[in-house]
Amino acid sequence: MRTLVLGGTGVFGGRLCRLLANDPLIDLTIGARDGARVEALAAELGAAGLVLDWRRDLDRVLAGRSFDVVIHVAGPFQGQDYAVAEACIRHGVHYLDLSDDRAFVCGIVRLDAAAKAADVLVCAGASTAPALTGAVLERALQEGMAVDRMSFGIVPGNDAPRGRALVEAILASAGNPIPDQPGRRVWGSLRRFVVPGLGARWAAACDLPEPTLFRERFGVAETYAGAGLELSALHFGLWLLAWPVRLGLLKTLRPAATPLAWIADRLRALGSDKGGLRIDLAGPGASRCWSLIAEGGDGPYVPAMPAAALVRRLARGDLGRRGAMPCVGLLSLADIESEWLRAHLRIASGWGEDGASFRPSLYRRVLGRNYGGMSEPGQRLHDGVGGTWSGRCSVDGPANLLGRIVAKLFALPPAVRDAPIEVDFKVREGRETWIRRVGGRSMRSEQSIGRRRPAGWLVEHFGPFAFDLRVTVTEARLELAMAGMRFAGIPLPRLCWPHVSAVETGEAGRFHFDVEIGLPGIGRLVRYRGSLTDR
Repeated sequence: MRTLVLGGTGVFGGRLCRLLANDPLIDLTIGARDGARVEALAAELGAAGLVLDWRRDLDRVLAGRSFDVVIHVAGPFQGQDYAVAEACIRHGVHYLDLSDDRAFVCGIVRLDAAAKAADVLVCAGASTAPALTGAVLERALQEGMAVDRMSFGIVPGNDAPRGRALVEAILASAGNPIPDQPGRRVWGSLRRFVVPGLGARWAAACDLPEPTLFRERFGVAETYAGAGLELSALHFGLWLLAWPVRLGLLKTLRPAATPLAWIADRLRALGSDKGGLRIDLAGPGASRCWSLIAEGGDGPYVPAMPAAALVRRLARGDLGRRGAMPCVGLLSLADIESEWLRAHLRIASGWGEDGASFRPSLYRRVLGRNYGGMSEPGQRLHDGVGGTWSGRCSVDGPANLLGRIVAKLFALPPAVRDAPIEVDFKVREGRETWIRRVGGRSMRSEQSIGRRRPAGWLVEHFGPFAFDLRVTVTEARLELAMAGMRFAGIPLPRLCWPHVSAVETGEAGRFHFDVEIGLPGIGRLVRYRGSLTDR
């Protein structure tokens, strides 16, 4: 599938190209105006590059080169016409875009007859809204739920890059009334969404396609479509700035894009690299919620995933729909979820209020493609289903009196030989809680990806102490190594770090562990080793 991505070096276009690169069924060309950026990304991904201004050059390019599909990522789409889609129709090329603008997405149907005559798919909104939100709604409907009300909030992390097009799109419409939603204005109608793993975040109403599309297609009477900024200061600041537009004193905030983006960038460190999405569905006598959490800065991949999934379906030849339409009903939730699994991103999703059903598991997200290198018992234990594992364990205690005092403060297990051990695993909000019981003592810790941590790291919390651990797998042997330490969020110098040696292996269906912890100048605090099984 010869694929041209317009705006392929931008925030979302670049990530879309990374998702599509190295697929043997896709011949990728990265298109953008900046030749240096095109050349750099094309070299990085082993793809072709094409320097072009799509407003001026697209007809010539499509006439002179052989492309099967064009993916339009060069927003903003607010106020944009359908010139790219119409050029694709003229040259018999499939067209997809990542627009989430209501007027643009809903209006694409005006090209339906021409697209069918050209035997091409013309699809607008192959992005979070409405493709992903629609796939979640369809899953609930397929499982027998009657839905007449829906609300969702898209809440990116403050670290998420803010391309010029995105900033302009938000500011261009802030304060304007939303058609077909009486009383609602863009960046008004504030709501609070609790996303498992992120906590409570604010959202504001946006002019997205879902209220119109879901009412027409699925009979959903009311849909609240919102998005928010992680920092309350930025979120409420934009809400206040929108008031002059609401009162008719200003026509638009779009001219303020440059200074406001500059201010937001100066405040980037106050937020995090964690974003997410929560969708609430309600009907007669029932309600459900679905959430997604994206960590490690992987959130900006989410809007690109439906387009990537659609191209793969076209490349496999299993998407026969032709004509012009919004991206609803073309992809299943599994189609979209498979994109972050394929790319080994730190993204998880699931149904329920507490995130207990989030998949993939914590260790799958941390290790990515290396997860399969673990032993079979190790993969079973770390697959995030919770429960209790039991077995036998031997413990060597502290090496001296000072060590015994420290070990008692941390409730480390006492010295025992071949004693029973139980480990309870509890999974919530994308985190895992481990409760180890041996020698009459319990040792509790919580593991998570943490904030702004590199791929392959996890954070383990023991009360106010947080330990950064680098996780590696070599020849079915998992090892954890110290990479950092904080007390109450304050980084501690390396000389304060404990010595940690932690190894996990598997043999004969049993999970084996060998963990030793010591302190500089004190020596060993504890070493515990043994095996566990869930049977």
